[in-house]
Amino acid sequence: FQYATFLPMLRAHGTDTPREIWRFGEPGDPMYEALVKFLRLRYRLLPYIYSLAAWTTHHDYTMLRLLAFDFRDDPAVYDIRDQFMFGPAFLVCPVTQPMLYTAGSTPVEHAAKSRSVYLPTGCDWWDFWTDARLSGGQRIVAAADLATIPLYVRAGAIVPIAPPMQYADEQPDAVLELHVYPGRDGRFQLYEDAGDGYDYERGAFATIDITWQEAAQRLVLDARNGAFPGMQTQRVFRVVRHGAPAQGGDSRELHYQGQRMEINL
Repeated sequence: FQYATFLPMLRAHGTDTPREIWRFGEPGDPMYEALVKFLRLRYRLLPYIYSLAAWTTHHDYTMLRLLAFDFRDDPAVYDIRDQFMFGPAFLVCPVTQPMLYTAGSTPVEHAAKSRSVYLPTGCDWWDFWTDARLSGGQRIVAAADLATIPLYVRAGAIVPIAPPMQYADEQPDAVLELHVYPGRDGRFQLYEDAGDGYDYERGAFATIDITWQEAAQRLVLDARNGAFPGMQTQRVFRVVRHGAPAQGGDSRELHYQGQRMEINL
């Protein structure tokens, strides 16, 4: 389920077997809480995932990326088959060995609660869970307990994150967080449309190009391109810069009205 959180489509597969989250314990139980944690994360990542889907439609992008796609100059990634990039930002490292139980609910004894991870060279990486900044080009042992899939964000990434939601269009005018992971220049194109139907095929969508300028420590939101029925013409963005001195992070609000904006962080 954790692995599927970072696939183009999240599905809980099975035949004639329970799959609903509420069948795996009660609130407070470790397995129940692990499933809920990643379901909530999936919903919060929808602005990022929806934008990737639009890139795939409009620009022939690939959401699920072999490491060699992005790090072709690093020979160490060529034979890695159990890590991948989910879009430009996330390095996903699934847990592929039983930790607590194996087939037939047989308990597993002395299973490691960690796994080996290679961080590709050419950039720094941010641990998504701890906000630790790590150098690329090294192999590490990453925590991988029941509630944690090793997950890293590439330096320079800009990740739009929604508030907690129960369904995709529950809060269309909610404040959207823009998480900036410094360390190098970066960019992201935020895509929005009506969320249903096929009007996007006739150009009914909008994009905002967002760039991070590392040297100036500046985030730039360009003027919005396009429009669609029901579009929120004014939006509030909460910019979160990771790794800010002293406090470990910095948050600022932007009231965006479709024109170019800049903010120094």
